[in-house]
Amino acid sequence: MKLFAWIVRIVVFVLLFVLALRNTAEASLQLFFNAVWHAPLILILFAAFVLGAVAALASVAPGLMRQRMEVAKLRRAAAQAPASAAAAASTAAAASAPRDGKPVPYNVVGPKV
Repeated sequence: MKLFAWIVRIVVFVLLFVLALRNTAEASLQLFFNAVWHAPLILILFAAFVLGAVAALASVAPGLMRQRMEVAKLRRAAAQAPASAAAAASTAAAASAPRDGKPVPYNVVGPKV
């Protein structure tokens, strides 16, 4: 499977490299305020790709940061859980300790005597 992945990567790289070599003609990009950018076509395509990738990352970043903060909060809560569980277990053990040498039944409904 790794060999197949590497073959696909090499084929894609070669295709993109050939595309870059075939599109070296000068192109002009009309920007705002009558600004013009003269560059090879492949450079303009690469700049558009990079700007698209940056825009995609910027749109995903707030949700990703929110998830990371939630994971950190849950990890802190999970780290504190054994300590609070041990305290609750010791309280429950003290509450169910036998009185007068008799064990306390678990299924009795009513006030504790």
